[in-house]
Amino acid sequence: MTACRVCGSHIAEASYEASAPALTTTMAFVDIPTLAFVCDECGHAQSGDLPDIKAFYDTSYQISMESDDHDQIFAIGADNQPIYRTDHQAAVSLRLLDLPQGATILDYGAAKSTTLRKMHKARPDLRPHVFDVSADYRPAWQGWVAPEDQASYTIPAEWVGRFQAIMSHFVIEHVPEPVAFLKALHDLLAPEGRLLLSMPDVAANPGDMAVADHLNHFSIPSFKRAFSLAGFRVDTIDTEVFPGAFFVIAKRADDSVPLTIDRAEIATATDKAREICAFWKQAAIRLNEAAKEFAGRRAAIYGSGFYGSWICSRVESDVALSVFLDQNPNLQGTSHFGKPVIAPATLADDVDVVFVGLNPLKARAAIAQQPSLHRPGLNLVWIDG
Repeated sequence: MTACRVCGSHIAEASYEASAPALTTTMAFVDIPTLAFVCDECGHAQSGDLPDIKAFYDTSYQISMESDDHDQIFAIGADNQPIYRTDHQAAVSLRLLDLPQGATILDYGAAKSTTLRKMHKARPDLRPHVFDVSADYRPAWQGWVAPEDQASYTIPAEWVGRFQAIMSHFVIEHVPEPVAFLKALHDLLAPEGRLLLSMPDVAANPGDMAVADHLNHFSIPSFKRAFSLAGFRVDTIDTEVFPGAFFVIAKRADDSVPLTIDRAEIATATDKAREICAFWKQAAIRLNEAAKEFAGRRAAIYGSGFYGSWICSRVESDVALSVFLDQNPNLQGTSHFGKPVIAPATLADDVDVVFVGLNPLKARAAIAQQPSLHRPGLNLVWIDG
């Protein structure tokens, strides 16, 4: 039996299981099975434990370290130009937090802290602080964060109660004890201080359920429960500003935070989580069948992120995989699993099949914008059938 990471209830069995290895957000494989559990008490879904999690985040988990300007594409704009994730996060964070002049702000789980650096560039009056559980990112903090406002591994005692605002972007899904994590942030905030937390919305991006290092797959009822247990009052839940994610604003409370348990809301969340688990079971069957159908044929994978990497692990032993296709110009010209990453428009005519490695809720709209993928004779394989 497994205990829910949010409410502590027992979960008798996994709703999804796939044999080792499992795939992480950094496109690395770890020698553990992929497991997903769903809690009927609070609507939380969660993955199995990572081995030696502290070492993993200290030395193995390095995000956007390829170059100073490496970033992820958030969307493609109306002018067909990429909109980068940290530019969008910075603009959204400034708007949602509505920071007063001279506010003291902490980026918790900062990595390179590109989002806060861009916020500070737009608002030089802010006093930025950064914290991460690895020292690998310290070079990226130099020159714009004062040395005494940087910390790795351990939070300085003098930071308790210091901050008017804390933000933590896409961190809580990685932590084994999310309520304890939120309580630690609560203690760092000044009275009435505000927390901005972003996290994946597994209902809007089903790939999140199969990510090995995303230990938590939050639903609205499960993160409401977590915030309440940690002493926060939730002010804002935004699912529109960053499709595929929750952006939540919560305020530190120093008294008890009552929570109304909505059983219908929880049931909806658990049903959706199990539906996603069933999708992954079917997607694996579908990919195995497609790999046999196109065995030996020259193939490409559209997308070098999680979905594309997962597809690669399922089909590369059968098809003649030649390239990955990706819209991100920072990735074009690099290699992924030993294969070149190229722009979709440059796909060679001798490729017979393209496996679409994108969020299935958005994949068809994205592929519709790529004329090079609609030539006669080119087969497209979708993971959702």
